[in-house]
Amino acid sequence: MQFDIQKCQPIFKQADKKNKGFLSMDQLFYAITRLLRIQINMATLEIIMTLTDENNDGVTQEDEFCHIVYICENADLRDTQSILFYAADNDYSGTIEKSELFNVSKKLGIETNELELFAMMSVLTGTQTDEQSLNYEMFQHVMDILIKRNSKQNKQYEDILIDKIQQRQHVINLKNNSVSFI
Repeated sequence: MQFDIQKCQPIFKQADKKNKGFLSMDQLFYAITRLLRIQINMATLEIIMTLTDENNDGVTQEDEFCHIVYICENADLRDTQSILFYAADNDYSGTIEKSELFNVSKKLGIETNELELFAMMSVLTGTQTDEQSLNYEMFQHVMDILIKRNSKQNKQYEDILIDKIQQRQHVINLKNNSVSFI
């Protein structure tokens, strides 16, 4: 699977009309739906943005934008697990390595550790090396186990993502309402 990261920069710059170095949610929606002509609704794009917002600032930097484009071009945008898979795939390889699995688990608030993930991946892949990677079906299986085990209220992917979006929006609101003493 090859992803042409070079195409992202001119589209990002076209959407970032004031050269701020980031895109608001509206600018992101414009770039994805109008410039790239990808059919997606605002709620789904907000989920993807939340998953890729590395510093939780509520805006999209260029590297985050490239990851969002990768997700939108490869994931089934009607399937939360597919979106999660491509959101976890930070190196655009089409597979999920242990560190990527750990990062997406952490982002979803799932309690786990790298040793546990290594053991699960070893069983699924039949190997015990650091070079293990999961395809989409294996990733689904691992995430189902982790979410069921960690969810006291038996939440599904969608519920966890909605919680994360609400938490992110709360943090953004706090930042926007903070008083500066300088």
